[in-house]
Amino acid sequence: MNKNQTSFEEVLKNFQPAIKKQLVMLRIYKDHDEFYQIGCLALWDAYRNFNPEKGNFSTYAISYIRGRMMIALSKEGKYSERHSYTGDELLKAVPTSHETVPLESELLESYLVDLSEREKTWVIESIIKQKKTAEIASEFNVSTPTVRAWKKGALRKLRNHVLRDQKMDPS
Repeated sequence: MNKNQTSFEEVLKNFQPAIKKQLVMLRIYKDHDEFYQIGCLALWDAYRNFNPEKGNFSTYAISYIRGRMMIALSKEGKYSERHSYTGDELLKAVPTSHETVPLESELLESYLVDLSEREKTWVIESIIKQKKTAEIASEFNVSTPTVRAWKKGALRKLRNHVLRDQKMDPS
């Protein structure tokens, strides 16, 4: 193909079926127009960069189009793995921090048996109510290092409780 003899509009008209075929071969069923546009841009780049001494234009153009579409699919896949969209129905199904999950308090009480009142306070305020250390300290009129000490003691006792349970149940 000689660039001087053929305009890009003619090339695009001739390669529209090839672009559409790549959409089918790559099983692109959503964002069809976006990927068609990617194919057209790839054809433009192939048209501009083609060297007639290195081979046949149609082979070069089709591989260029397919490659660009595959790169876009890969990027889209990575993006969708890292970002999720939630509909209103899903958000309604997730309990908020103020709602209790059935049997949550009974299960929690079994772990809090060995804790002091202050350590229990830390567990409830920090873990259940999602409050920060400074908020807890302010609410109970103590310093933040005091709340951290409650946390340290509570976590140590909770770990020991879990380890005891694991030793009793070797399954």
